[in-house]
Amino acid sequence: MASNAVIERRNKQIQDAIDGQNLKQALQLCEKRLKKGEDSSFLRAWKANILFSHADEAHCQRGVAETLQLCSASPPVSDLEALNILHNTLNEIGGHEETARALWQNAAKAKPQDLEIQLRWFRVASDAGDWKTAQKADSIPIKAAMSLQNNFPKARNYYFWAIFMCSLIERDTASSDNDRKLFGTLAYRMISKAAGSVPTDPKELLSIPRAIQTAEELYLLIKIYESQSRHKELVEILNSEHLGVSSRIAQNEWLFFTNKLSAIEKSGLWDEALKFTKELLTLDDSVTAESKPDPKYEERDDWKVWNLLLLATRKAEKQDAFQDTAEVISNYLARRPASRNAQLANLELKLQGIEFDKSTPEKVLSGCIEYFRRNQRKIYCFNDLQRYLTGLDTRLYSKFEDEASKIVEETKKSSAIPQINAYKLEYSFQLKFENTKDAIIKTESFVCRCLRDFKDAGRADAGDTPSTIEAEPTDDLCLLAAMALIRLHDAIAGSTTNCVLVQAAGILEHLLLKSPHNYEALLLLVRIYLLLGAGSLALKKFSKLSVKQIQYETVAHNLFTRLATIHPQSAPPSLDLDRKDYDPQAGLRQALLFYRNAESATTYSLSTGLDNGSYINVEGSIELRNDLKNSLCRKMWALEARRLHRIVGGPSISQYDKIGKPFVFPNNIIHMLTIRMVVLNKSPLSDKRNFEGFMNCEPRGKPAFEEYVRVGPFQKTQAINALAVSDALFNFLTMASPKASKPKLSPYLGFDINSAENELTSAEKMNIQVHHLLLKCLAAFTGETPSDAATVDNTLSRVDAYLEERLKVLVTPDSKTNGTIDLTPNSNPASPAPSWIFLHEAILLLETLKAILLFISFISKNKPYTSGDGKAKIGALKDRVKAVADEVRVQCQGLKARISSSGMLGHLVDIVHMRPGGLTGTENLEGVRTLDAEIEGLMDSASLELFCGSLMESWEDALDGVISICSTVR
Repeated sequence: MASNAVIERRNKQIQDAIDGQNLKQALQLCEKRLKKGEDSSFLRAWKANILFSHADEAHCQRGVAETLQLCSASPPVSDLEALNILHNTLNEIGGHEETARALWQNAAKAKPQDLEIQLRWFRVASDAGDWKTAQKADSIPIKAAMSLQNNFPKARNYYFWAIFMCSLIERDTASSDNDRKLFGTLAYRMISKAAGSVPTDPKELLSIPRAIQTAEELYLLIKIYESQSRHKELVEILNSEHLGVSSRIAQNEWLFFTNKLSAIEKSGLWDEALKFTKELLTLDDSVTAESKPDPKYEERDDWKVWNLLLLATRKAEKQDAFQDTAEVISNYLARRPASRNAQLANLELKLQGIEFDKSTPEKVLSGCIEYFRRNQRKIYCFNDLQRYLTGLDTRLYSKFEDEASKIVEETKKSSAIPQINAYKLEYSFQLKFENTKDAIIKTESFVCRCLRDFKDAGRADAGDTPSTIEAEPTDDLCLLAAMALIRLHDAIAGSTTNCVLVQAAGILEHLLLKSPHNYEALLLLVRIYLLLGAGSLALKKFSKLSVKQIQYETVAHNLFTRLATIHPQSAPPSLDLDRKDYDPQAGLRQALLFYRNAESATTYSLSTGLDNGSYINVEGSIELRNDLKNSLCRKMWALEARRLHRIVGGPSISQYDKIGKPFVFPNNIIHMLTIRMVVLNKSPLSDKRNFEGFMNCEPRGKPAFEEYVRVGPFQKTQAINALAVSDALFNFLTMASPKASKPKLSPYLGFDINSAENELTSAEKMNIQVHHLLLKCLAAFTGETPSDAATVDNTLSRVDAYLEERLKVLVTPDSKTNGTIDLTPNSNPASPAPSWIFLHEAILLLETLKAILLFISFISKNKPYTSGDGKAKIGALKDRVKAVADEVRVQCQGLKARISSSGMLGHLVDIVHMRPGGLTGTENLEGVRTLDAEIEGLMDSASLELFCGSLMESWEDALDGVISICSTVR
């Protein structure tokens, strides 16, 4: 047998050939060694990998076959280097995850004492996250973890890995009931055994290896006991000296105190809850109102503590419970008067006491007044008080308002925040957004006061003071003014999409001159510009938010939702912007790249977390990985990316659908493959969209303000399913090769448009109905579903009727202004500009026209439609499609001409200075011109004209985009 040095020399020859791209020579060297009797699994695995790496299909398929043959060999391959090569080849082939896990499992069975192989099996199994299906029990990590702890009993961490894997199965909602019960019980017994092995004497430091020794292992016990609903047992453990919150293991970490609070609440031990919370809230005699904050008491001043105290006060069957709790709060506030949570607990107790005749609304009122007095300079004051003021009747609220006004008057010279809090309270409790004289006057007065106070604050432009980059409290005044105008005009016009959006945008743009990084203003402007159909401006403002990483999951929806049907084309480039900031396709690619990179990052975090026994971090990594893998936003962005491609073009997608070796291709190709995998994912979707970036002063229990500025209905799972129908249609019709295996259509045939009715716009519903009709016809045409000879003819007739109806609608006079914004609402003729509705409907219509043309092209290759009546019918349909596209183009050109006409800039300036309308005679109301004056006095004419000019350019850019799409419909 050759020595190691000889083998290494021979291996180097093969590797040098591979590095030099001479795969033929590398293959010959492998075969030569095999023929000479050097028949090792390593060499065979390497040969198979080289074969697969060949460019020609024959060698590639041989490589696949030989790789799979080695994976199922008996006895199994157990050489570590051979296993690594086989695993890498399977990854390159794709779609053989089960085979890869079985490969390592068989090797682990063959070499149970080989720690490296055992660990690789565990890693491969856990990386897949497949710890739930009993049918695949051989491949789940629990079996690998059990093998590790059985074969290496002295290594204590493998025992806890096994416990952790059992707990994951028990908590996974996708697991069967039997699996959850079985593995949950097993985890409970194993962790209880580990807890029972901890010495009860705290002075005894030594314990057996499988005893709980770290805070992370104690946390694992807590999670398992919680999932098993053993809350009372958990309270006993956390009360003990050897495992309790003050034990050597827990070391008074606040995490364990909060877990104990939770366990006490869930177990219903209300007397113990009162005792424990009062203990935590007891202050030393050294603590006074003047003393410095102590970190210990800062930590314990947690709302979870106060909340349990209040809950236990209600639940405990004690006569003096309310009085005792009131004393606890009073004593605490006497020594720590600045405690926000203690003050809120005081208010909450008064509110809860009404139900038990322990308090009155008047006491709640006095508590609210006192809270406002103490916290008037805190920006959170409004949000805290809103809950408690809601329950007051009109008389009591008037008293509060009077007292608050006096407090504000006393402090307005030293701080603007009290007045801002008062304005927010007025917005929430006093303003009525209705089409009535009183409502209009009140709202206008409110807006005027907000703008006047902002002007009086004397904020300099950020350009004059570059260091001023942070938002100021007075910024809220402009936000409140814009919000009030939007809400009022929504009530007057019956729709948010009206010319007041121009006025609101102007106010917010003025704010950004003073405070260019105000997050709430930027986010609201993104929505406003989208509603206005000014997609290029929305892209530009969104870039200022500097969205990164997880924000693509939580924040990016504010831009990307329906962007493909509002502004699919790239905006004009800018030197200070990256491509992703002005090109929607590049932006979506960047978002999808985050998801792809996050998968590997969370997998690495899971691996290192287990190595370090950090079960808290591992659990978080698993939850994050699952959320991102099945993210609603991820699937939506993937579908929108494909829609953008078919609307405006870009890198080809379909040609990469069957690629099996993505690692050798550029990033954009890997990106397209990733998109396809995401689109085909059928798992339940996880929705983590966040709306907290918007200011909200709407009354409690009413829709949040951001709901009034949404770009169409809120899209959820059914809307995603509808998008998938369109995607499946285009994917079928645009397959690169006629010989390629066509995707199955049956999964999409049963889609019910009514299930998504509340999640789609009217244009989207019409779009999906036509696409679904074409999809069902294709399924019948290709034999996937039963059909008769008339199926295609009936479909063509219905499509023709649809096109005829769309053409009639487009040529009617009213159609010229449908979905537009009138920039001269008080004069004739109208001066319309495109809103998002106009662009959305036009682009969706053009997308459907493209689908019809592709459908016609597909069926026209068949005999009945190559001559005679069939050919004539196809020709007539093509003419009808062209006529519809031409009419859309004509409308867009007409709108663009009006926007470019002289006087339009003046109309826009007038819109920004506009006053509320909607009632006959409002122009004669006393003081009605004050809004015009306030806005005119607030903004300088140069910046206002610059804003209006940029809006006109954005509209022209949007219309040019639609006109460009029209030219591709042929």
